[in-house]
Amino acid sequence: MASNPPKRTFKSFGRSSQEIAQASPVITTTGGPLSKAITIETTPMVGGVPAFTTASSYGGSHAPSTRTYPFDKVFGPEADQTMVFREVVESMLDEVLAGYNCTIFAYGQTGTGKTYTMQGDVGLTPLQAPSTEAGIIPRVLHRLFHLLNSSPNSEYSVKCSYIELYNEELRDLLAPEYKESTSQPMALSSGGRDAGGLKIYEDGSKKGVMIQGLEETGVRNLKEGLALLNRGSQRRQVAETKMNTESSRSHSIFTLTVHVKETSVAGNEDMLRIGKFNLVDLAGSEAIGRSGAQDKRAREAGMINQSLLTLGRVISALVEKGNHIPYRESKLTRLLQDSLGGRTKTCIVATVSPTRSNMEETISTLDYAIRARSIRNKPEVNAHLTKAGLLKEYIGDIERLKAELQATREKNGVYIPEDQWKEMQDVNFRQRSDHDEAKQKVAAIAVELATRKQEFEDLTKRFVDTSAELETSHEAERQLGVELAEFKIKLDEAMIKLEEETVVSLAYQQGEEKLAQVAGGLKAIANESVRDIGGLFEKIARKAKVLGANADAATQFGADLASVSGDLRQALVLLDNEQAGYSQILRADLEAYAQRHAKESDVQLARLDSSFKAVNDLAKSLAKSVEKGKVESASAAASIVAIKDDVEQSSKHLDVVGTVMDSTAELVETVITQAQTHISEEIAISKAALHLVQTTATDEMARLKTQNALLARLLAQERANSQRLRSELVGNITTMIMGFTDAQDASLEQAFAEVQNANDAGVDGLDAFVRMYEASAETASQRRSVFQAGLNADTGAVKRQKLSGQQVSC
Repeated sequence: MASNPPKRTFKSFGRSSQEIAQASPVITTTGGPLSKAITIETTPMVGGVPAFTTASSYGGSHAPSTRTYPFDKVFGPEADQTMVFREVVESMLDEVLAGYNCTIFAYGQTGTGKTYTMQGDVGLTPLQAPSTEAGIIPRVLHRLFHLLNSSPNSEYSVKCSYIELYNEELRDLLAPEYKESTSQPMALSSGGRDAGGLKIYEDGSKKGVMIQGLEETGVRNLKEGLALLNRGSQRRQVAETKMNTESSRSHSIFTLTVHVKETSVAGNEDMLRIGKFNLVDLAGSEAIGRSGAQDKRAREAGMINQSLLTLGRVISALVEKGNHIPYRESKLTRLLQDSLGGRTKTCIVATVSPTRSNMEETISTLDYAIRARSIRNKPEVNAHLTKAGLLKEYIGDIERLKAELQATREKNGVYIPEDQWKEMQDVNFRQRSDHDEAKQKVAAIAVELATRKQEFEDLTKRFVDTSAELETSHEAERQLGVELAEFKIKLDEAMIKLEEETVVSLAYQQGEEKLAQVAGGLKAIANESVRDIGGLFEKIARKAKVLGANADAATQFGADLASVSGDLRQALVLLDNEQAGYSQILRADLEAYAQRHAKESDVQLARLDSSFKAVNDLAKSLAKSVEKGKVESASAAASIVAIKDDVEQSSKHLDVVGTVMDSTAELVETVITQAQTHISEEIAISKAALHLVQTTATDEMARLKTQNALLARLLAQERANSQRLRSELVGNITTMIMGFTDAQDASLEQAFAEVQNANDAGVDGLDAFVRMYEASAETASQRRSVFQAGLNADTGAVKRQKLSGQQVSC
């Protein structure tokens, strides 16, 4: 037989209340409610912040490292219980009914939702359907009995058991004499037995592990199954830790065994198809330091982690195909021996936390699930049993239980401070986690709304079908009324004909009686005539002696008379025979006719009685159907009203969410509008300042140039005046005046040169200032454009978010 790997299903839940209080960011990503892979960010932490988020490495090649894990099915936080059951469990339940053994077990860190996935809410809706929060086990019970009851002419039996593995001690949660054990944890011996609890042993005939003294309870309907599940769940060991308010402190296995009757090919003997469904809820692995477990809770956590480590070693040995598989090192692995590498179809549901604080446990769970994908099981259909074989097995079980009972009785880029950067990154992570969580909640609400819508459509369809059946019943009742009236008319006609035939039969019987009386009279007369003729013969004989003379004449007369009397006697005998035959024939015909009509009358009366009885039964069933239809219509109406109220409440909740998103979007739009207005005003002020600087620089340069020209003109005028004075002064003072004028010219030229140099330096400085200001203004304009584009993108995102929120609220 071809090997079959276990199905690997991954379920990611949203952050718990403890994780939200810790403000731990989300590091897992899935492709919506249902996908094929999960991605986890594996960047290590540096000082409480991911290493890649420091200022020195931002924007470089040190991008956040991620790992992607492929699975058969990945359910995101927005997926509900109905989706998980339809995608994973329905097909396996069909395999169980086909005669296979199947196992589903949930594995993961404590507080990640394993018990919620496997059990959830055990209650039923008013329509006797599982609630939206119901887990796998209640939904399996509901669908199992629905399939078994919907099969025509099907005979079946369902048995269930519920065991708990607490501190390596097996307990029967359904046992009537159940008592919580106070014994300390003890190691498992080589034989699989301990001082307390149930005992495990190998059953060579059934090729599996058996539990001695396990209570298997028969289940007849859904309510009984849920009651047993609820009773066992209340007896299970739970406690509160820092990581989970209701942490399961033990492993549990809920097993359903289904026997379905089927007819063999030869048709001479019935066969039984047997399937078994193991639903396993493993206790979660936990770090004692983080969970705060002490004393008894710490010992419980140690035993749980030890059994899970043994399970991991078994999986590794199966993957590596080692020579020795350590099944016997833990009772958990012995119980799951057939599900890991055996003849059972197995599905593993791995649950993880999406937050960074649980990154190591999440990666460990995902690596465990990836290793488990390499295990190859070899599923086989269970052997079909005959009634005789099943009775023999039951007798053997009874004998074994008797022996066990007897034995039991006998024994006792922008550089900012690193602290500010870390704070910004922390706020960014929180906001991103809150945003992702809000998106997941919206998606979960959408999935729940789709589920409610589907349930409402199913209810509407059932209501329409019930209404159609009610109309059909009314039409059938009307037709039956018409047929009943016609039948009454025919019955009256038959009664009239029966009365007529009865009158004719009575008249015929009276005529037969009269004919019998006439025939009796004739027979009496014939007998009397015979006696008279005999007396006459005797008288003739007597007179023959006296009348000897007349002997010949008398003899002749006697002979003639004897001949006549013989003929008369023969004629009378013939007449008597004919009358007797005719009367017998007539009587036989009358009796046959009377019997035939009596039988026909009895048959007609019996048919009439059965018809009246059928009509009365039909009237009663129609009345019951009408009453039942009224009750179901009232129940459906009440359910529809309840669902309508739920939908209205969901709509109100969505309206509130939409209102909050609208107000948030309006606030963001207001902030963005104010920012845009402020930027526009800053741009206008910058442009005005630039224009003022340019105007001032131009005016100053023009003034300096005008001053230089004026100084040049003054210098030329002074030179001309000096030449004129020098030409006019003649005489003895020529030498003195020439020296004076030369010194004056030199001093003036030096003063004018210094002023011109200062003015030229001022002009060059203003030119450099204008160029530098224009460059910084250009840079500021570019930054404003980038910021404006970012604001426009954020505005569009806010508008799209607002539009999507309005669509969701609608």
